[in-house]
Amino acid sequence: MNPHTPLPEPLPAIEPRTLFPGLAIETRHAAGVIAREMGRGPTLLLLHGGTGSWTHWVRNIDALARHFRLVVPDLPGMGESLDVPLDIDLDGYGRYLLAALEGGLLAVDEPFMVAGFSFGAVVTAWLAAQWPERVSGIGLLGPGGFSPGSWARPALKSVPKGASDDEENAVHRRNLELMMVGDPRRIDALTVAMQRRNHSLTRFKSRFLGYRDTLAPSLRETRCPVLAVLGERDPLPQPDAAARAAYLRANAPRLDCHIVPDASHWVAFEQPEQVNRHLIEFFSARGRRDSSGVFI
Repeated sequence: MNPHTPLPEPLPAIEPRTLFPGLAIETRHAAGVIAREMGRGPTLLLLHGGTGSWTHWVRNIDALARHFRLVVPDLPGMGESLDVPLDIDLDGYGRYLLAALEGGLLAVDEPFMVAGFSFGAVVTAWLAAQWPERVSGIGLLGPGGFSPGSWARPALKSVPKGASDDEENAVHRRNLELMMVGDPRRIDALTVAMQRRNHSLTRFKSRFLGYRDTLAPSLRETRCPVLAVLGERDPLPQPDAAARAAYLRANAPRLDCHIVPDASHWVAFEQPEQVNRHLIEFFSARGRRDSSGVFI
């Protein structure tokens, strides 16, 4: 390197207080689940995707915390939360999260809302089906949980043994391009570092629950309004996002669906302003019940 070339700025620590210095953030521990809490207002639970952590919401937390009390856990088997059996089914997996919500992440009998990304959307719909009297609205962002034949999985690369830091970074960057972020210019060094961290902390392979028909059965039991936000360039839905939207409408009649242009699978990261607007508008209208007690 030329001695006169300035060194790149060091990456900020991948820690909420460092990335969001203007927010008061608390770390919660309940039933083995680690969650971050920030913001004020109605409670909105944010559930990240597979091979992820709370960092999947890095471009949304600041805006959403101005309107909601956010509870952002690392899902079981990922991030800093507890391990789960590798062959667990969705009901068994969901019970780990229920134990944490009942064990201190939420107040007793507190109504709340949930937004989930990818595999987190599968868990979101499951939660709504389990607790119809408490979940007042859900958001599904690039949801998984569809029947084989209705999705495609890009050919992601594995990090070779003995890879250097540069080589490992290159693999993660390429995998992000293939599946998560449509415009490579949006993938900076921090994004790659977050992906490396998430990958290294993932013990549970959510694809065994996310790449099968696990979403629709829950949606058919869901009583609250549903928001869906889909990336137009998401490579997973087959044949396209419009077909995915039609499938969602058939299984969730109380659906408000948006297809976001110029966005791939990680739609909340790639188009945060549009996604934040949809989430704020949708969830700000939730919480009221009709005469029968159903959320409207």
